[in-house]
Amino acid sequence: MLLDLRTSIRAGLLSTALLLAGCVSSGSTGGSGFDYEEAAKTRVSLGLTYLKNNNYTQAKQNLDKALKFNPRSADVQFAMAYYYQLVGDNGRAEEFYETAMDIAPDNGNITNSYGAFKCQLGQYSEAKTYFLQAIENRLYANAAQTYENLALCAQSQGQQDEAINYFNEALKHQPARPKTLFLLAELYSDSEQWDQAKRTLERYERVARVSPDYLFLSYEIAKGRYNYEAAQSYGEMLLSMFPDSAQALRFKEQRSALTTGSVRTLKSTSPTLSKEKSSNADAAKPLENRNADINTSMKASEAASLAGVSAQSAKFHVVKEGENLYRISLLHNIRMTKLQKWNKLQSSGAIIAGQKIWLVPPEMQEE
Repeated sequence: MLLDLRTSIRAGLLSTALLLAGCVSSGSTGGSGFDYEEAAKTRVSLGLTYLKNNNYTQAKQNLDKALKFNPRSADVQFAMAYYYQLVGDNGRAEEFYETAMDIAPDNGNITNSYGAFKCQLGQYSEAKTYFLQAIENRLYANAAQTYENLALCAQSQGQQDEAINYFNEALKHQPARPKTLFLLAELYSDSEQWDQAKRTLERYERVARVSPDYLFLSYEIAKGRYNYEAAQSYGEMLLSMFPDSAQALRFKEQRSALTTGSVRTLKSTSPTLSKEKSSNADAAKPLENRNADINTSMKASEAASLAGVSAQSAKFHVVKEGENLYRISLLHNIRMTKLQKWNKLQSSGAIIAGQKIWLVPPEMQEE
C-alpha cells in the first residue's frame, strides 16, 4: 500500500519536473547573465530523472546544485524531501517537506505528498489532516488521487471501513478511475462483502483490460458467492490467457478443491442454492450443524494450503514494486493477519520492494 503512495508522490514530482522543463524563464540573472531560477529548474528535472533510473549519486548532485541556485523554490525543497524519503533519512525529508509547505502553503501536490510521507511513518492522524487539507484546496485538481491515497493509508492501519468510504469518495470525483475501482473491489472481497465486490468489479470491467489480477479476483468473488461454476470458469480463463502468472499457479493449487468433498459440502449448505439441489438429508440437518460443516471445511482448506506452502522449497516471498501485503496474502492463500504476525509487522502497509516476507510461522523460518 505504501508503495502505491510512493508512486503517487513520484508521479506528482515528475509532473512538476515536466512543468519546470517547459517553463520560460522569468527569473533573476543577478546582473551576470546567469538565470539561477531556470538553472534550478533544469537541475531538479535532471535530478528526478536520475532518481527514476535509480542513479542516486547523480540525482543528489543535481538536486544539491538546484538547492544552491534557488533555495527559496518550493519545487526544489519538494524534490529534496523526496530524495531523502527514498534513502530513508526521514528527519531531513521532514525538514524539506516543511520548508516546501512554508514557501508554498497552497500547493496541493506538496501537501498530498507530505500526507503520504506521514502515512509511511505510521502517523495516520497527521497524514489524514494533510490529505484532507490538499482536498479542500480549491486550486488542487487531483482530489480523486488524494482520496485514494487516504484510503490506502487507512487500509494500512487496519481501518477498513474508513478505507471503503474514502475509495468511494475518490470515485465521486472520478467514477471511471480503474485503479480505485479495483482496490475497492479487493477491499470488499477482503471484508467478505461479496455482492458489493461483484458490483464494483463489474464497473472495473467496463474501463480496464483483462489481467491476471482481475481474473483471480473474479474467481475469489465467485467462490465467496458460492458460484463454483463461475469460479471454475474464471480460473480456466486465467490458465488459458496467463498460464505463467503467479495467479494461475495459485489457481492450479486450488483447482482440485473445487471438486473435492469439502467444496461439495459448502455447495450443499450454500444459502444461494435452491432446495431442489440440496439433498433431503442435508436439508433436514440443523442449521448450526451445517454451519459447523462449513467452518470445518474452510479450516481444512486453509490448513491444506499452509501445508502446501510449508512443503515448498521457498518459504518466503520477495516484495515486488507495486505489491502490498493484501495482494501477497491472496497470492499465497494466507490470511493477512498471519503474515503480519509471522513477520512482526506493525501494520499491513509496512513493507517495501525487495523485502522478504515469510510465508511460514517463526519456528519454520530458516534460510
